[in-house]
Amino acid sequence: MFSKTLTLASLLATTLALPNVTIKALPAGCSSYPGYDASSDTAGPWSASLANSDNAQLEVFGDSTVYSVSYTPQTGPVMRWGRSVGVKLTINYRAAIARTALKCTSNKLQAYTDTALTAAGAPTNVAWTPLALSPYPYDAELLYLIDGDQPTLYEHYAGDQKQDGYFLGGFNTSTWGVKWYDAEQGSEGFPYFQLRLLPEGQEVGTNETRTFLKIQT
Repeated sequence: MFSKTLTLASLLATTLALPNVTIKALPAGCSSYPGYDASSDTAGPWSASLANSDNAQLEVFGDSTVYSVSYTPQTGPVMRWGRSVGVKLTINYRAAIARTALKCTSNKLQAYTDTALTAAGAPTNVAWTPLALSPYPYDAELLYLIDGDQPTLYEHYAGDQKQDGYFLGGFNTSTWGVKWYDAEQGSEGFPYFQLRLLPEGQEVGTNETRTFLKIQT
């Protein structure tokens, strides 16, 4: 049986400090992403995972998606987003769960995931769908099925030394806060770790850990 207590203890046990790096924003568009194919103007697919976290134990988990549900007699169950809920990119609660594939095409970062619900409320219509940042710079999430700004791809430098890899962010930061959430209707019965951007000067919340979000090729 999965132990929430052990996982929360792991999350709270800070073992490393997020490294002090200088971030460099790369040009918008798919050509900045790894594995870019000019003939199709597409980069990927790949996935994303946490990197250089305050708690390295979280870095074995990969990306996933979670959605919230709205229901009216006129529409039936539909995916939705709002201030505290959403259809969003998250982090799995265990390493064995398959990661959500990502790619960049048509100058947009996209996720391969469910995009609709059946009349019975089951997820369906798996497709490539654009991701966008929610319009709250102080705690922006990566959402889908909304219009919004594209995330920014960054390189990291320690002094003059470029660090390995590419990192997702936005609003002039590549630092994220990650926090445990219990299972909800659109998380397929599983708990998950929610991501939100942490602009410079923004403090982490209770039970929240700082991290980077790295493209895994």
